[in-house]
Amino acid sequence: MFWITIVVIFDQLTKTLVENHLVRPVFAIPGFLWFSYTRNTGVAFGLFSKQPWVIWIVLGVTIALTTIPVFIRCSKLTKVGLQMVVGGALGNIIDRLRIGWVIDFINVKYFPAVFNVADLFITIGGALIIVSLLWRGKRFEPDRYSARRRTQT
Repeated sequence: MFWITIVVIFDQLTKTLVENHLVRPVFAIPGFLWFSYTRNTGVAFGLFSKQPWVIWIVLGVTIALTTIPVFIRCSKLTKVGLQMVVGGALGNIIDRLRIGWVIDFINVKYFPAVFNVADLFITIGGALIIVSLLWRGKRFEPDRYSARRRTQT
């Protein structure tokens, strides 16, 4: 629950600052990174814009992700990744319920979409889950197979 709380608070705080104070684009790193207020009525990359059922799909997936550690034994890194993904999804769900769209404001040159802190944590969380699963497979699987081979011969 720690990371879910941190992500939701940080996401909502940044979106409130953007909503109340960002009147025109602010260039943090000229030519590479800037902030500008954008309304996203869709999901990732603006897909399914203005579709009322999208929030129910996102909510269902978020609930499913929350229950994974209850039914499947996960590493600490996987749990942190899941919490970041859930926190990011909840941050965006809060926007949809509160104002009807998601506030996006982070622009990066060469990246095709505007995103927000929630999206950033969803991406980081997903990467942590993948790294955790790959690391676990590399670390434990060879030992199991080599131990089986030794006992079979």
